[in-house]
Amino acid sequence: MKRRLTMISFGLLILTIMVLIIASFIEKAEGTALVHKYIYGSWYFVGLWSLLAISALVLLLRYYRGRCPIGVLLLHIAFGVILLGAGLTYLFSQKGDLYLYEGEATNTFTSKDGKTVALPFTVSLESFEILYYTGTQSPMDFVSVLRFGDGESEQVSMNHIGHHQQYRFYQSGYDEDQKGVRLSVAYDPWGITFTYCGYGLLLVSMILILVDPRGEFRQRLGRLSQVRKAVPVLLLPLLLLCSTQNASASSKSTQPGVMPPTQAEQFGQLYVYHNGRICPMQSLARDLVTKLYGKPSYKGLTAEQVLSGWLLYPSDWVEVPMIRVKGAQMRQLLGTEKRYVSWQDFFDESGEMKLSKALEALNTGHLPEAEARDVLALYEKYNIVGSLLSGQAIKMFPIPEGESIQWMAQADRLPTDLPEDEWLFIRRSTDYLTELACTHNYDGLTKTLEKIRLYQQKKAGELLPSESRFQSERLYNKLSHTLPLGIALILIGVLYYILILSQRLREQNAPKLIKRIGLGLMGIAALYLTTCSTLRGFSAGHIPLSNGFETMQFLALSILVVALLLSFHSDLFLSFGMLSSGLALMVSVIGESNPQITELMPVLGSPLLSIHVIIIMLSYTLFCFLFFNGITGLVLLKKGKSIQQLTHLSRLLLYPALFLLTSGIFIGAVWANISWGRYWGWDPKETWALITMLVYALPLHQGSLKAFRREKFLHTYLIVAFMTILMTYFGVNFLLGGLHGYA
Repeated sequence: MKRRLTMISFGLLILTIMVLIIASFIEKAEGTALVHKYIYGSWYFVGLWSLLAISALVLLLRYYRGRCPIGVLLLHIAFGVILLGAGLTYLFSQKGDLYLYEGEATNTFTSKDGKTVALPFTVSLESFEILYYTGTQSPMDFVSVLRFGDGESEQVSMNHIGHHQQYRFYQSGYDEDQKGVRLSVAYDPWGITFTYCGYGLLLVSMILILVDPRGEFRQRLGRLSQVRKAVPVLLLPLLLLCSTQNASASSKSTQPGVMPPTQAEQFGQLYVYHNGRICPMQSLARDLVTKLYGKPSYKGLTAEQVLSGWLLYPSDWVEVPMIRVKGAQMRQLLGTEKRYVSWQDFFDESGEMKLSKALEALNTGHLPEAEARDVLALYEKYNIVGSLLSGQAIKMFPIPEGESIQWMAQADRLPTDLPEDEWLFIRRSTDYLTELACTHNYDGLTKTLEKIRLYQQKKAGELLPSESRFQSERLYNKLSHTLPLGIALILIGVLYYILILSQRLREQNAPKLIKRIGLGLMGIAALYLTTCSTLRGFSAGHIPLSNGFETMQFLALSILVVALLLSFHSDLFLSFGMLSSGLALMVSVIGESNPQITELMPVLGSPLLSIHVIIIMLSYTLFCFLFFNGITGLVLLKKGKSIQQLTHLSRLLLYPALFLLTSGIFIGAVWANISWGRYWGWDPKETWALITMLVYALPLHQGSLKAFRREKFLHTYLIVAFMTILMTYFGVNFLLGGLHGYA
């Protein structure tokens, strides 16, 4: 009976995993509405989870209660409570949309299936306001003040829920005239309470499992060799890691016109409105050159020189082949086989734009998705250059408008009440800079750039970012060179892996000098990444975890830090750390092709989101080590060597890795509930995070699943299981999409 119940319980778990995997791909093919109606919202899906919970608890209480640690028992009960909460939400909750127009009251809302649902009270919109980031027109928050029939009022904003009689209201949208708002309404009197209780029990149970002196985790931790004191290593200057990008031009006669390096750097210190925020001109230059060329510099010219070149010498730069074209099909559209084209290459001999037919097919829906994406990317570069040539790309002139500032470019339509001298200063500034540069009057060029910066400071005043934030961003732009560091870590990591593995095959440890050098290199890389992340976060005004580039940078740093700690137990972590961190940095290069430091969307400003991302990234770090540890274990097994130490380490790391992932998932659920009005929505990334958690939970059940007691099977499983991590982070982004496409 015990064996049969075990097979039923774990069979249901595996079946659940398979259903979730299939459902995520059906959603991509057939749409969200279908999969939510026929799978996630179906009675048999609810029944599957119910049977899984009941069978697991019966198995645990009937056959393992007497020898089951309290933490393990409480862990399974916690999941049962969470599922109970989800069931209550499924059965009794109501969700919908509420539209309010200022001054008008209502007592109904529209449910998700389009039905009108009565509210037990009336509600009206008393006021609505958009709050902007300082000195910009970028929304920071949307604030609605609601008035209820009993006289009470509630403020609703992003990350701030309005409550009234167990109904919750979330900011969703607003009318252009700012007189009407759309709110999400959620009524869930029982489900959230039980679910949050389950989250609390889950946290307590995981702590109990980790601290239980008789538990497997503490037993294995106690058998670790004593951690030795770290050997102090002298750190080399950070700039040794940064490949210089400021080499002088190799042949002035063949290059287009540019500002001299001194004045170009001064140009980079101007303020500019870019991506919804005020930043150094240097940042706009880096983003623009990276977008067009794929690198933050062009043939020895700095990004500031390139941008100023387009500004002052447009007739030269339209002939420069610096626009990168991805894909043979796009190059074919432009009639070239070269990877880089000039602005003029976008036009045929008659002056017609070569992308016009492709754009027409795109607009009428006759282009395949992949080709449409490539056409849009190429057309975006075309438009960027077009805005440069028209004088509308560089919004560096602040015009006061009430309590805020409107940043304008030279060619923008200026206010009619602008003083004539100010109007002339803005309209003629670029022409005057061009004249000074062409006549080599560099002293005059310097003074004019100084006047523009003084004008910016006078007009914008306290609305400008502080000087410390401004200079931090400039320093970050100079220091941040992800690609060379990633390549260096991978190459050194491969060398160390070969060296250490060969020593293991001879049943020897790596020489102490080699280990100290590796620790020093990892320490330098960690310090460099810490410095870059700190500068980026300080200049942006938030923890740098808001996009794929930043999370991969944090993952690379986390890997190095954890590897430094674990390397005192096993020298294999020297190579694991370098390889994993280098690979993470190489992946971040994909995001660095568009690495703008932007203001966060209002909904992403919650501290819970940062905690959620940090914990998830730390769990990925440990899973990455389990992956490399598994590969090493299989290699050594094939050579007939003992891998007891590696197996012991895998079983040990599996606990914190899985518990961090679990904690991250449910912290994310709390954040989603606060921000979106639901703690779980079966978004593809949520689904795959749950799949990953369930997949990695199986090896912890070696008492019931005898296969995991075998070393070869365990390491093979951990290698294959890592594919769920890759699918969760990358596969969902590139294949499945969803609300978490930015994560």
